[in-house]
Amino acid sequence: MIVHVALPIPVTKRFSYVASDEWRPYIRQYGRVAVPFHNKILTGFVAGLEEGAGPGLKEIIEVLDPFPLLTAPLEGLVEWASRYYIAPLGVVLKYALPLPLHIERYLCVRANKKSLEALDGMPFRKAAKAAGNVALLQHLKEGSATLFDSLTGMDFLPADTMAGDGAGGEKMLYAGAISSRLERYLQLISTYLEKGCNVMMLLPDYFSTGAYFYRTLSAAFRDRVFWYGSSIPLKKRMEAYFRVRQGGGHLVLGNKSAVFLPVNRLSCIIVERDEEDEYRNEEGFRFNPPVVAIQRAGIEKTGLLIGSASPSIESYRDAREKRFVFIDNEWLAERHYDENVHEVNGASYGAMLDELAAAAGKILERGESVAIFTPRKDYGSFIQCAECKKVFLCPRCEGVLSYHKETGRLTCSNCVRDFAFEEQCRHCGGNIIRFGQIGAEYIEEHLKGVFPQHPVARLSVDAGKKGAKNPLPSRKQPYILIGTQPLSKLYDVHVHTLMLFEWEDMRRMAGYRSDEKMFHVLINLLDALTPCEVFFFMDSRKKVNPAYFFDMDGFYTDELNKRKSADFPPFTRVFLVEVVKKTKATGLLFVQRIKEALVQQGLIDLMTGPLTQRKKAYRWKMILKGNDEVLYKTLLEIYDMPGVRVEVDPPNI
Repeated sequence: MIVHVALPIPVTKRFSYVASDEWRPYIRQYGRVAVPFHNKILTGFVAGLEEGAGPGLKEIIEVLDPFPLLTAPLEGLVEWASRYYIAPLGVVLKYALPLPLHIERYLCVRANKKSLEALDGMPFRKAAKAAGNVALLQHLKEGSATLFDSLTGMDFLPADTMAGDGAGGEKMLYAGAISSRLERYLQLISTYLEKGCNVMMLLPDYFSTGAYFYRTLSAAFRDRVFWYGSSIPLKKRMEAYFRVRQGGGHLVLGNKSAVFLPVNRLSCIIVERDEEDEYRNEEGFRFNPPVVAIQRAGIEKTGLLIGSASPSIESYRDAREKRFVFIDNEWLAERHYDENVHEVNGASYGAMLDELAAAAGKILERGESVAIFTPRKDYGSFIQCAECKKVFLCPRCEGVLSYHKETGRLTCSNCVRDFAFEEQCRHCGGNIIRFGQIGAEYIEEHLKGVFPQHPVARLSVDAGKKGAKNPLPSRKQPYILIGTQPLSKLYDVHVHTLMLFEWEDMRRMAGYRSDEKMFHVLINLLDALTPCEVFFFMDSRKKVNPAYFFDMDGFYTDELNKRKSADFPPFTRVFLVEVVKKTKATGLLFVQRIKEALVQQGLIDLMTGPLTQRKKAYRWKMILKGNDEVLYKTLLEIYDMPGVRVEVDPPNI
């Protein structure tokens, strides 16, 4: 028998091996097998079987799985994800199947036959050595032995025996405030758990939004709530894996890999804040879990509930086109905010900060607290010498530098290298340095000087993560809290006043999604912090009208119309192709190869670029816009070129 194997490496090719007669009965589609590869032993996945002798082919070394680990619907989901995200099947399977978890580490043998009593209770790997791997697989196939996991004591059954609920629940989009979303989640989860079904809930992160929901839902459902993800200890993660795979009446929370988790009697998938970029997996297999969750709900015929204060453009479009039931409790329209807009010429940050401090002082005098949002986390950027007017640029790639006073370092926005800060111009030796843009560190320092009697704290992007200090001040007295987007996840914090400092500058940070990002940040800040009033401090040269973003239906309608006319997502798919090479000549050679591949298929008109950059190496970026079915074959060819990366639906271009 010839076995075609998908290896967990970034190439689309399948590799062929032969299976000896002893392994042949135990080889299954997508089962894991150990195979020789370039003087190494790799774990691969069976991606096809073919009759034949296969002369000259190497033999597989071992069959690793006693049972199938993927259900038939999950096999379909993996195949869809591989095609949709232009990713090799082996790379997707490596992510979908918990290879590093060593499932067999927690499996034990239960002897159902007297002659096998010596194996009873023995760990799976130990039993395989004692009885012989092939012999143990045969005992399991015959039923004379079965497996159970040591964490729950439950029988470990083949994935193809797992029950699906198949209830065909409604696909809903719920746009509402956090309080109403929670109420709806609790009702839905309670209904399914009482029936002995399992529910999956995806959250954008573990340490902030995830922690809040874990605490809240655990209080309601106690020991029936589990978290599945790399952020928790392996043993707890594996307990969650076994509980929902074999039992019922559980709620499993997760953010990325959880979307591929085998779940017995899965009745509903809940996706909280589907618009968050934190969902996007950036390593190896690049995908967006909410998109995969929608596909999984369709394949498994389960219910789907997407909930958010500001749903993604894609979800809103789908709801408008009747793909989802759209429920809007009009929470934003029912709230009234005094839009206090302060416009100052941004050439003078001092004047803008003085206005901000004066407004904050009045709030503090009333005994109330203030939260200040700014899009930048550093002390300052666009650093310029006041004498020769030259900007401080990265000595390696000439990218713009940002200054972090906390560490005394400069960071390049282009190649991400950092350097020690020199308070002297390299060009003229001048020591009068100005910042063209300021961030949270600068504002914190300024306000601490203005309000020494009040707590002033800064929420960094790392706040809430393991080992990070809790920056939240005591709530016994009025305080000022400063931060970037993490402020929009503080559901346990209430402030009277929200201030946005240069929020309008986000228009220069997110490409075609800039207005959408501004909208999500503003609405989610209102949802989390529940302020009574909102202040905007804007550069008069870049000012925007906040009222445009407070009209939710109007904003979505206008944004979708603009995207459609510009031929951008969600109406057209976008593929970012990036070439990274050490030398310019080599890079240009690969750029030419990509162009030739597109010309051969008549697709060159779908390409924009290339844009050339120099970071740690030379980079060329090209954008392809069009139907994925038309581009699929060519994109696979491009993917296999060394030093070339294909990113599907990039969040920022």
